[in-house]
Amino acid sequence: MPSSPSSPCRNTTPSNLPSGVSIGELRRTLVRLLQTEGLDSPQRTAELLLCHVLGWSRLELLLRQHEPFPHTARPTLLRLLRRRLRREPLQYVLGETEFFGLPLLLQRGVFIPRPETEVLVEEALAHIPPESGTPFRVLDIGTGSGCIALALAFHRPAATVLGIDIATTALRCARRNARRLGLRNVRFLSLDILRDTPPGAPFQLIVANPPYIPIDLLPQLQPEVRLFEPHEALTDGADGLLFYRRFAELFPSLLAPGGHFLLEVADGMATHVAALFPGATLRIRRDYAGIERVLIGTYASPSTPPSSVP
Repeated sequence: MPSSPSSPCRNTTPSNLPSGVSIGELRRTLVRLLQTEGLDSPQRTAELLLCHVLGWSRLELLLRQHEPFPHTARPTLLRLLRRRLRREPLQYVLGETEFFGLPLLLQRGVFIPRPETEVLVEEALAHIPPESGTPFRVLDIGTGSGCIALALAFHRPAATVLGIDIATTALRCARRNARRLGLRNVRFLSLDILRDTPPGAPFQLIVANPPYIPIDLLPQLQPEVRLFEPHEALTDGADGLLFYRRFAELFPSLLAPGGHFLLEVADGMATHVAALFPGATLRIRRDYAGIERVLIGTYASPSTPPSSVP
């Protein structure tokens, strides 16, 4: 989750964007403009904007960069560019993103999937058998765009995946993505895990990427996050541990004996979260930046003493 403070740019009018130029020259101008405004990944952003407007792949963009940029596409490009210069996340501007190799639709009001969450998916897939003679049920809590649930359903078609959320906009987005991907082994339900029990319990696997940013850190987040992403998906309005405390009470009634839960945690919080689960066997998985990112728990039977986090 990006957390470095920054200020929205003051000049959001790309008045120096030329017309009647080649696609390659326009790309270079876009890169310079984005750099001047202090936006991340200016070259990638410029190419994605052009590819989106033209309906081309990146390879096609590079091969045809000497062609003139179509005048009819200019209004759309300007509209999208202005949105990005106002610090709206590129994923919202384009209306799509990619997660674990899957193309996903995305819109304002839906939490943007993060690359570090793919580590949780990798770990979850290792706990789901590719084929199973008995039903294998997975619960994804706070599903958002459905990215985790959809990735698991796509790569483990024998499993049955349920994604739950309290946000209507997010559930609508998740269902659209499921239809777009043609997945029939996943469904999405409006349900508050802190108040209600999901149907289908007990589950063999439970995954969650809950709101874990403490409320006092919210002002420090990047403008793209702070000003545009849904706050209820970022913070619990308290210390960032509300979900974990409640889940520690709930998981024995939701998880089958010998089942597993995988919880994404904030940087530096894995040990604090682990302390809330004395009745589970635990270990911690780091992401590719070396950050302790996923808490993995096994529901120990009453006769099996839990082990501590290494």
